Amino acid sequence: MEPPGSTSSKPSLQDIPPELSARILSFCEARDLARFSLTCRLARDLIYGTEDQYLWREVFLNTFDDPRQALRICATDEESSSAVCVNWRLELQKRTEAQLTAFRTDDPVEILQERRRALETFVTVALEATPARGQTPFESCPPSLNVVWLDRVLRESRMLDTQPLRKEAGLYARLRAYVALTYDDGELDEDKEEVLRERRTKSRTYVYDLRNYHMENNWAPFMVDGSANWEHVEHLINVILMNLKELPDMWRRRPPLGLEATRAFTAPALRAGEDWAGVEGTWRRYVCFMDYRDLFAFNFSNVANGPRSPSFFDDPRFREATRLIEVKLNLIPKDKLRHLKANPEPKTYNALYPTLYFAGISRGAAGNESSIEGSVRIGADGTVRWQFLDVVQATLYDGASQWTSQGVQIGGIGSSSGIVGNWTTSLHDQGDPVGPFWLWKVAEHNAPNLADFT
Repeated sequence: MEPPGSTSSKPSLQDIPPELSARILSFCEARDLARFSLTCRLARDLIYGTEDQYLWREVFLNTFDDPRQALRICATDEESSSAVCVNWRLELQKRTEAQLTAFRTDDPVEILQERRRALETFVTVALEATPARGQTPFESCPPSLNVVWLDRVLRESRMLDTQPLRKEAGLYARLRAYVALTYDDGELDEDKEEVLRERRTKSRTYVYDLRNYHMENNWAPFMVDGSANWEHVEHLINVILMNLKELPDMWRRRPPLGLEATRAFTAPALRAGEDWAGVEGTWRRYVCFMDYRDLFAFNFSNVANGPRSPSFFDDPRFREATRLIEVKLNLIPKDKLRHLKANPEPKTYNALYPTLYFAGISRGAAGNESSIEGSVRIGADGTVRWQFLDVVQATLYDGASQWTSQGVQIGGIGSSSGIVGNWTTSLHDQGDPVGPFWLWKVAEHNAPNLADFT
Protein backbone atom coordinates (compact mmCIF):
# COMPACT_ATOMS: atom_id res chain seq x y z
CA MET A 1 0.00 0.00 0.00
CA GLU A 2 1.27 3.43 -0.91
CA PRO A 3 1.49 6.23 1.67
CA PRO A 4 -1.52 8.59 1.87
CA GLY A 5 -1.31 11.52 -0.52
CA SER A 6 1.07 9.81 -2.91
CA THR A 7 0.18 9.35 -6.57
CA SER A 8 0.84 6.13 -8.46
CA SER A 9 2.40 6.48 -11.92
CA LYS A 10 4.67 4.38 -14.11
CA PRO A 11 7.59 5.96 -15.98
CA SER A 12 6.59 6.65 -19.56
CA LEU A 13 8.36 7.65 -22.77
CA GLN A 14 5.97 10.56 -22.75
CA ASP A 15 7.69 11.92 -19.65
CA ILE A 16 11.03 12.28 -21.44
CA PRO A 17 11.52 15.48 -23.44
CA PRO A 18 11.63 14.69 -27.18
CA GLU A 19 15.01 16.41 -27.50
CA LEU A 20 16.52 14.15 -24.84
CA SER A 21 14.93 11.05 -26.39
CA ALA A 22 16.40 11.97 -29.77
CA ARG A 23 19.81 12.49 -28.20
CA ILE A 24 19.72 9.08 -26.52
CA LEU A 25 18.54 7.36 -29.70
CA SER A 26 21.30 9.05 -31.73
CA PHE A 27 23.76 6.49 -30.31
CA CYS A 28 21.80 3.61 -31.84
CA GLU A 29 22.14 1.97 -35.23
CA ALA A 30 19.49 2.22 -37.93
CA ARG A 31 18.19 -1.29 -37.21
CA ASP A 32 17.80 -0.37 -33.53
CA LEU A 33 15.70 2.64 -34.48
CA ALA A 34 13.46 0.44 -36.63
CA ARG A 35 12.97 -2.03 -33.75
CA PHE A 36 12.31 0.76 -31.26
CA SER A 37 9.67 2.29 -33.52
CA LEU A 38 7.63 -0.93 -33.24
CA THR A 39 7.25 -0.68 -29.45
CA CYS A 40 4.47 1.92 -29.39
CA ARG A 41 2.84 4.70 -31.38
CA LEU A 42 4.79 7.40 -29.55
CA ALA A 43 8.05 5.67 -30.40
CA ARG A 44 7.05 5.43 -34.06
CA ASP A 45 6.15 9.11 -34.15
CA LEU A 46 9.47 9.98 -32.55
CA ILE A 47 11.39 8.04 -35.23
CA TYR A 48 9.31 8.59 -38.36
CA GLY A 49 6.71 11.23 -37.51
CA THR A 50 8.83 14.34 -37.89
CA GLU A 51 10.49 16.04 -40.82
CA ASP A 52 13.39 17.06 -38.62
CA GLN A 53 16.51 15.16 -39.76
CA TYR A 54 18.53 15.66 -36.57
CA LEU A 55 18.22 12.08 -35.31
CA TRP A 56 18.93 10.48 -38.68
CA ARG A 57 21.89 12.78 -39.29
CA GLU A 58 23.47 11.93 -35.94
CA VAL A 59 23.00 8.18 -36.41
CA PHE A 60 24.39 8.43 -39.95
CA LEU A 61 27.51 10.33 -38.84
CA ASN A 62 28.23 7.78 -36.11
CA THR A 63 29.15 5.29 -38.84
CA PHE A 64 29.85 7.25 -42.02
CA ASP A 65 31.74 10.31 -43.26
CA ASP A 66 29.80 13.50 -43.83
CA PRO A 67 28.93 13.14 -47.56
CA ARG A 68 28.59 16.88 -48.08
CA GLN A 69 32.36 17.28 -48.37
CA ALA A 70 32.57 14.79 -51.23
CA LEU A 71 29.33 15.99 -52.83
CA ARG A 72 30.70 19.52 -53.05
CA ILE A 73 33.63 18.16 -55.05
CA CYS A 74 31.27 16.30 -57.39
CA ALA A 75 29.05 19.35 -57.92
CA THR A 76 28.89 20.67 -61.47
CA ASP A 77 28.97 24.40 -60.67
CA GLU A 78 29.52 26.85 -57.81
CA GLU A 79 25.79 27.17 -57.08
CA SER A 80 25.19 23.45 -56.63
CA SER A 81 28.46 23.15 -54.69
CA SER A 82 27.24 25.58 -52.05
CA ALA A 83 23.71 24.11 -51.89
CA VAL A 84 24.42 20.44 -51.13
CA CYS A 85 21.47 18.82 -49.36
CA VAL A 86 21.38 15.30 -47.89
CA ASN A 87 18.34 13.18 -47.06
CA TRP A 88 19.96 11.56 -44.03
CA ARG A 89 17.17 9.08 -43.36
CA LEU A 90 17.00 7.82 -46.95
CA GLU A 91 20.79 7.50 -47.28
CA LEU A 92 21.11 5.61 -44.00
CA GLN A 93 18.31 3.24 -44.97
CA LYS A 94 19.97 2.59 -48.34
CA ARG A 95 23.25 1.65 -46.69
CA THR A 96 21.59 -0.52 -44.06
CA GLU A 97 19.66 -2.38 -46.76
CA ALA A 98 22.84 -2.80 -48.83
CA GLN A 99 24.68 -4.30 -45.86
CA LEU A 100 21.88 -6.79 -45.24
CA THR A 101 21.76 -7.72 -48.94
CA ALA A 102 25.50 -8.40 -49.03
CA PHE A 103 25.09 -11.15 -46.45
CA ARG A 104 21.99 -12.76 -47.99
CA THR A 105 22.38 -16.30 -49.28
CA ASP A 106 19.31 -16.33 -51.55
CA ASP A 107 19.56 -17.31 -55.18
CA PRO A 108 21.16 -14.21 -56.80
CA VAL A 109 18.65 -14.34 -59.66
CA GLU A 110 15.76 -13.94 -57.22
CA ILE A 111 17.24 -10.83 -55.57
CA LEU A 112 18.91 -9.26 -58.61
CA GLN A 113 17.35 -5.82 -58.09
CA GLU A 114 18.33 -5.78 -54.42
CA ARG A 115 21.89 -6.78 -55.32
CA ARG A 116 22.16 -4.06 -57.96
CA ARG A 117 20.96 -1.45 -55.48
CA ALA A 118 23.47 -2.73 -52.93
CA LEU A 119 26.37 -2.56 -55.40
CA GLU A 120 25.36 0.95 -56.49
CA THR A 121 25.24 1.99 -52.84
CA PHE A 122 28.69 0.52 -52.16
CA VAL A 123 30.17 2.49 -55.07
CA THR A 124 28.53 5.64 -53.69
CA VAL A 125 29.95 4.97 -50.22
CA ALA A 126 33.44 4.66 -51.72
CA LEU A 127 33.15 7.87 -53.75
CA GLU A 128 31.67 9.82 -50.80
CA ALA A 129 34.59 9.05 -48.50
CA THR A 130 35.96 12.27 -47.00
CA PRO A 131 38.45 13.86 -49.44
CA ALA A 132 41.97 14.36 -48.14
CA ARG A 133 42.40 17.87 -49.56
CA GLY A 134 44.29 20.08 -47.15
CA GLN A 135 45.77 17.12 -45.25
CA THR A 136 49.58 17.25 -45.34
CA PRO A 137 50.89 14.67 -45.43
CA PHE A 138 48.04 12.34 -46.33
CA GLU A 139 49.49 9.65 -44.02
CA SER A 140 48.45 11.83 -41.07
CA CYS A 141 44.88 12.10 -42.32
CA PRO A 142 42.41 10.12 -40.16
CA PRO A 143 40.95 7.01 -41.79
CA SER A 144 37.66 7.38 -43.61
CA LEU A 145 34.64 5.99 -41.76
CA ASN A 146 33.14 5.09 -45.14
CA VAL A 147 36.18 3.06 -46.08
CA VAL A 148 36.27 1.26 -42.71
CA TRP A 149 32.59 0.30 -43.00
CA LEU A 150 32.73 -0.70 -46.66
CA ASP A 151 35.92 -2.70 -46.26
CA ARG A 152 34.40 -4.65 -43.37
CA VAL A 153 31.15 -5.38 -45.20
CA LEU A 154 32.87 -6.52 -48.40
CA ARG A 155 35.45 -8.66 -46.60
CA GLU A 156 33.06 -10.33 -44.18
CA SER A 157 30.26 -10.93 -46.68
CA ARG A 158 32.72 -12.14 -49.38
CA MET A 159 30.25 -10.69 -51.85
CA LEU A 160 32.97 -9.95 -54.40
CA ASP A 161 34.09 -13.59 -54.42
CA THR A 162 30.88 -14.72 -56.10
CA GLN A 163 30.30 -14.90 -59.84
CA PRO A 164 28.23 -11.85 -60.82
CA LEU A 165 25.17 -11.98 -63.03
CA ARG A 166 25.43 -10.24 -66.39
CA LYS A 167 23.29 -7.25 -65.33
CA GLU A 168 25.47 -6.53 -62.29
CA ALA A 169 28.88 -7.38 -63.76
CA GLY A 170 29.89 -3.75 -64.35
CA LEU A 171 29.21 -2.74 -60.75
CA TYR A 172 31.02 -5.82 -59.45
CA ALA A 173 34.01 -5.03 -61.64
CA ARG A 174 34.11 -1.43 -60.46
CA LEU A 175 34.31 -2.48 -56.82
CA ARG A 176 36.88 -5.15 -57.64
CA ALA A 177 38.92 -2.48 -59.43
CA TYR A 178 38.72 -0.33 -56.30
CA VAL A 179 39.98 -3.09 -53.98
CA ALA A 180 42.54 -4.17 -56.63
CA LEU A 181 43.29 -7.72 -55.42
CA THR A 182 43.97 -6.53 -51.84
CA TYR A 183 41.45 -9.11 -50.60
CA ASP A 184 43.70 -11.82 -52.05
CA ASP A 185 46.83 -10.90 -50.08
CA GLY A 186 48.37 -13.23 -47.53
CA GLU A 187 48.80 -16.97 -47.53
CA LEU A 188 47.07 -18.76 -50.40
CA ASP A 189 45.91 -22.37 -50.40
CA GLU A 190 45.83 -24.44 -53.58
CA ASP A 191 42.19 -23.64 -54.30
CA LYS A 192 42.79 -19.89 -53.99
CA GLU A 193 45.89 -20.08 -56.17
CA GLU A 194 43.89 -21.88 -58.83
CA VAL A 195 41.20 -19.19 -58.68
CA LEU A 196 43.84 -16.49 -59.18
CA ARG A 197 45.43 -18.39 -62.08
CA GLU A 198 42.07 -18.65 -63.80
CA ARG A 199 41.39 -14.96 -63.17
CA ARG A 200 44.77 -14.02 -64.62
CA THR A 201 44.17 -16.11 -67.75
CA LYS A 202 40.70 -14.63 -68.18
CA SER A 203 42.07 -11.10 -67.83
CA ARG A 204 44.95 -11.69 -70.25
CA THR A 205 42.53 -13.17 -72.76
CA TYR A 206 40.37 -10.05 -72.55
CA VAL A 207 43.15 -7.44 -72.47
CA TYR A 208 45.06 -8.84 -75.46
CA ASP A 209 41.98 -9.58 -77.58
CA LEU A 210 42.27 -6.91 -80.28
CA ARG A 211 38.52 -7.04 -80.89
CA ASN A 212 38.06 -5.11 -77.63
CA TYR A 213 39.69 -2.00 -79.16
CA HIS A 214 37.87 -0.19 -81.94
CA MET A 215 36.55 3.16 -83.07
CA GLU A 216 33.24 2.79 -81.21
CA ASN A 217 34.97 2.63 -77.80
CA ASN A 218 37.77 4.99 -78.87
CA TRP A 219 40.31 2.13 -78.67
CA ALA A 220 40.15 2.38 -74.87
CA PRO A 221 38.36 0.91 -71.81
CA PHE A 222 35.07 2.66 -72.54
CA MET A 223 31.58 1.60 -73.48
CA VAL A 224 29.99 2.63 -76.76
CA ASP A 225 28.04 5.34 -74.89
CA GLY A 226 31.33 6.81 -73.60
CA SER A 227 31.05 5.62 -70.00
CA ALA A 228 33.91 3.73 -68.37
CA ASN A 229 34.00 -0.02 -69.04
CA TRP A 230 34.80 -1.25 -65.55
CA GLU A 231 35.04 -4.88 -66.59
CA HIS A 232 37.82 -3.86 -68.98
CA VAL A 233 39.48 -1.77 -66.27
CA GLU A 234 39.41 -4.65 -63.80
CA HIS A 235 41.07 -6.95 -66.36
CA LEU A 236 43.80 -4.36 -66.98
CA ILE A 237 44.45 -4.13 -63.22
CA ASN A 238 44.59 -7.91 -62.85
CA VAL A 239 47.14 -8.30 -65.65
CA ILE A 240 49.51 -5.69 -64.20
CA LEU A 241 49.27 -6.72 -60.55
CA MET A 242 49.66 -10.43 -61.23
CA ASN A 243 52.72 -9.71 -63.34
CA LEU A 244 54.16 -7.73 -60.43
CA LYS A 245 53.44 -10.56 -58.00
CA GLU A 246 55.82 -12.73 -60.03
CA LEU A 247 58.53 -10.10 -59.64
CA PRO A 248 59.04 -9.58 -55.88
CA ASP A 249 61.25 -6.54 -56.31
CA MET A 250 58.62 -4.94 -58.54
CA TRP A 251 55.81 -5.86 -56.14
CA ARG A 252 57.43 -3.65 -53.51
CA ARG A 253 57.11 -0.77 -56.00
CA ARG A 254 53.44 -1.30 -56.74
CA PRO A 255 50.93 1.58 -56.85
CA PRO A 256 48.92 2.38 -53.71
CA LEU A 257 46.15 -0.22 -53.46
CA GLY A 258 42.86 -0.64 -51.61
CA LEU A 259 39.81 1.44 -50.82
CA GLU A 260 41.71 4.04 -48.80
CA ALA A 261 43.80 4.86 -51.88
CA THR A 262 40.66 5.64 -53.91
CA ARG A 263 39.80 8.68 -51.77
CA ALA A 264 39.87 12.00 -53.57
CA PHE A 265 43.04 14.11 -53.28
CA THR A 266 45.11 11.40 -51.60
CA ALA A 267 47.88 11.59 -54.22
CA PRO A 268 51.03 13.35 -52.94
CA ALA A 269 52.03 16.90 -53.80
CA LEU A 270 48.65 17.93 -55.15
CA ARG A 271 48.63 21.52 -56.36
CA ALA A 272 45.95 24.08 -55.66
CA GLY A 273 44.31 26.47 -58.10
CA GLU A 274 43.69 25.47 -61.68
CA ASP A 275 45.48 22.11 -61.33
CA TRP A 276 42.42 20.37 -59.91
CA ALA A 277 43.64 16.94 -61.09
CA GLY A 278 47.11 17.27 -59.54
CA VAL A 279 48.81 16.90 -62.92
CA GLU A 280 52.06 18.68 -62.17
CA GLY A 281 54.79 16.63 -60.58
CA THR A 282 56.47 13.23 -60.77
CA TRP A 283 54.70 10.02 -61.70
CA ARG A 284 55.46 6.34 -62.08
CA ARG A 285 54.01 4.27 -64.88
CA TYR A 286 53.87 0.51 -65.34
CA VAL A 287 53.50 -0.73 -68.90
CA CYS A 288 52.98 -4.39 -69.85
CA PHE A 289 53.05 -5.95 -73.30
CA MET A 290 53.34 -9.20 -75.23
CA ASP A 291 55.92 -9.87 -77.89
CA TYR A 292 54.19 -8.75 -81.07
CA ARG A 293 54.67 -12.18 -82.65
CA ASP A 294 52.84 -13.76 -79.70
CA LEU A 295 50.12 -11.11 -79.84
CA PHE A 296 49.57 -11.80 -83.54
CA ALA A 297 49.57 -15.56 -82.99
CA PHE A 298 47.08 -15.29 -80.13
CA ASN A 299 44.65 -13.21 -82.19
CA PHE A 300 44.98 -14.66 -85.67
CA SER A 301 46.49 -18.16 -85.62
CA ASN A 302 45.29 -21.62 -84.63
CA VAL A 303 48.06 -22.05 -82.05
CA ALA A 304 46.81 -23.56 -78.77
CA ASN A 305 43.32 -24.16 -80.13
CA GLY A 306 43.17 -20.54 -81.27
CA PRO A 307 42.53 -17.96 -82.27
CA ARG A 308 42.10 -16.20 -78.93
CA SER A 309 42.03 -19.36 -76.84
CA PRO A 310 42.75 -18.90 -73.11
CA SER A 311 44.98 -21.98 -73.28
CA PHE A 312 47.50 -19.85 -75.20
CA PHE A 313 48.63 -18.40 -71.87
CA ASP A 314 49.08 -21.81 -70.23
CA ASP A 315 52.25 -22.44 -72.22
CA PRO A 316 55.13 -22.20 -69.68
CA ARG A 317 57.25 -20.52 -72.37
CA PHE A 318 54.86 -17.56 -72.59
CA ARG A 319 56.39 -14.29 -71.38
CA GLU A 320 55.00 -10.84 -70.80
CA ALA A 321 57.22 -7.76 -70.47
CA THR A 322 56.79 -5.28 -67.62
CA ARG A 323 58.42 -1.86 -67.49
CA LEU A 324 58.49 0.78 -64.76
CA ILE A 325 58.86 4.27 -66.21
CA GLU A 326 59.29 7.73 -64.68
CA VAL A 327 57.06 10.54 -65.94
CA LYS A 328 57.30 14.27 -65.19
CA LEU A 329 54.36 16.51 -66.17
CA ASN A 330 53.56 20.24 -66.28
CA LEU A 331 50.41 22.08 -67.26
CA ILE A 332 50.45 24.01 -70.54
CA PRO A 333 47.91 26.14 -72.42
CA LYS A 334 45.96 24.35 -75.12
CA ASP A 335 47.60 26.43 -77.86
CA LYS A 336 51.04 25.09 -76.84
CA LEU A 337 50.15 21.52 -77.84
CA ARG A 338 52.29 20.28 -80.70
CA HIS A 339 51.01 16.76 -81.28
CA LEU A 340 47.79 16.10 -79.35
CA LYS A 341 44.71 16.87 -81.40
CA ALA A 342 42.41 18.86 -79.13
CA ASN A 343 39.97 20.11 -81.73
CA PRO A 344 37.11 20.14 -81.26
CA GLU A 345 37.40 21.00 -77.58
CA PRO A 346 36.15 18.07 -75.45
CA LYS A 347 32.73 18.75 -73.99
CA THR A 348 32.88 20.08 -70.42
CA TYR A 349 30.54 18.16 -68.13
CA ASN A 350 31.61 19.98 -64.99
CA ALA A 351 32.20 23.74 -64.96
CA LEU A 352 34.32 23.46 -61.82
CA TYR A 353 36.81 21.20 -63.59
CA PRO A 354 37.66 22.40 -67.10
CA THR A 355 39.84 20.27 -69.36
CA LEU A 356 43.54 20.54 -68.48
CA TYR A 357 46.40 20.08 -70.94
CA PHE A 358 49.89 18.98 -70.06
CA ALA A 359 53.31 18.14 -71.45
CA GLY A 360 56.33 16.38 -70.06
CA ILE A 361 58.89 13.65 -70.48
CA SER A 362 58.90 9.90 -69.96
CA ARG A 363 62.12 8.05 -69.05
CA GLY A 364 62.75 4.31 -68.92
CA ALA A 365 65.35 2.19 -67.14
CA ALA A 366 67.67 2.26 -70.17
CA GLY A 367 67.63 6.05 -70.18
CA ASN A 368 65.54 6.33 -73.33
CA GLU A 369 63.23 9.33 -73.25
CA SER A 370 60.07 10.38 -75.04
CA SER A 371 57.97 13.52 -74.91
CA ILE A 372 54.41 13.40 -73.61
CA GLU A 373 51.38 15.55 -74.32
CA GLY A 374 47.94 14.93 -72.95
CA SER A 375 44.73 16.08 -71.34
CA VAL A 376 42.58 15.29 -68.33
CA ARG A 377 38.87 15.95 -68.00
CA ILE A 378 35.65 14.81 -66.34
CA GLY A 379 33.59 12.37 -68.42
CA ALA A 380 29.81 12.33 -68.76
CA ASP A 381 29.65 9.52 -66.17
CA GLY A 382 31.62 11.59 -63.64
CA THR A 383 34.88 9.62 -63.97
CA VAL A 384 38.19 11.40 -64.49
CA ARG A 385 39.61 10.63 -67.96
CA TRP A 386 43.27 10.84 -68.93
CA GLN A 387 44.62 10.78 -72.48
CA PHE A 388 48.20 11.24 -73.62
CA LEU A 389 50.57 10.69 -76.51
CA ASP A 390 54.14 9.45 -76.27
CA VAL A 391 56.27 11.17 -78.91
CA VAL A 392 59.44 9.26 -79.69
CA GLN A 393 62.51 11.47 -79.83
CA ALA A 394 64.35 9.70 -82.65
CA THR A 395 65.08 10.52 -86.26
CA LEU A 396 63.68 7.14 -87.25
CA TYR A 397 60.22 8.47 -86.48
CA ASP A 398 60.92 12.14 -87.22
CA GLY A 399 59.47 13.08 -83.87
CA ALA A 400 56.01 11.83 -84.88
CA SER A 401 53.62 10.64 -82.20
CA GLN A 402 53.78 6.86 -81.93
CA TRP A 403 51.78 5.70 -78.93
CA THR A 404 48.49 6.84 -77.46
CA SER A 405 47.16 5.97 -74.01
CA GLN A 406 43.76 6.45 -72.39
CA GLY A 407 42.57 5.54 -68.92
CA VAL A 408 40.31 6.35 -65.98
CA GLN A 409 41.09 7.47 -62.45
CA ILE A 410 40.48 4.71 -59.89
CA GLY A 411 38.23 6.41 -57.34
CA GLY A 412 37.89 10.13 -56.80
CA ILE A 413 39.69 13.14 -58.26
CA GLY A 414 43.40 13.03 -57.46
CA SER A 415 43.23 9.59 -55.84
CA SER A 416 46.55 8.00 -54.95
CA SER A 417 45.40 4.85 -56.77
CA GLY A 418 46.11 6.69 -60.00
CA ILE A 419 44.99 5.97 -63.55
CA VAL A 420 44.54 2.60 -65.25
CA GLY A 421 44.04 2.16 -68.98
CA ASN A 422 45.58 0.81 -72.16
CA TRP A 423 48.13 1.98 -74.70
CA THR A 424 48.18 1.35 -78.43
CA THR A 425 49.50 3.06 -81.55
CA SER A 426 48.26 6.48 -82.57
CA LEU A 427 47.40 5.19 -86.06
CA HIS A 428 44.93 2.53 -84.87
CA ASP A 429 45.65 0.24 -87.80
CA GLN A 430 44.20 -3.25 -87.73
CA GLY A 431 46.45 -5.59 -85.77
CA ASP A 432 48.31 -2.79 -83.95
CA PRO A 433 49.65 -3.82 -80.51
CA VAL A 434 47.91 -2.99 -77.24
CA GLY A 435 48.69 -3.44 -73.57
CA PRO A 436 47.78 -2.20 -70.07
CA PHE A 437 49.32 0.71 -68.16
CA TRP A 438 49.05 2.07 -64.61
CA LEU A 439 50.04 5.67 -63.87
CA TRP A 440 50.27 7.03 -60.31
CA LYS A 441 51.78 10.06 -58.64
CA VAL A 442 54.75 9.92 -56.27
CA ALA A 443 56.46 12.37 -53.93
CA GLU A 444 59.15 14.52 -55.51
CA HIS A 445 61.91 12.94 -53.41
CA ASN A 446 60.88 9.40 -54.40
CA ALA A 447 63.83 7.40 -55.79
CA PRO A 448 63.25 6.38 -59.45
CA ASN A 449 64.06 2.64 -59.13
CA LEU A 450 63.09 2.13 -62.77
CA ALA A 451 63.06 -1.39 -64.16
CA ASP A 452 62.56 -3.42 -67.31
CA PHE A 453 61.62 -7.13 -67.13
CA THR A 454 60.94 -9.31 -70.15
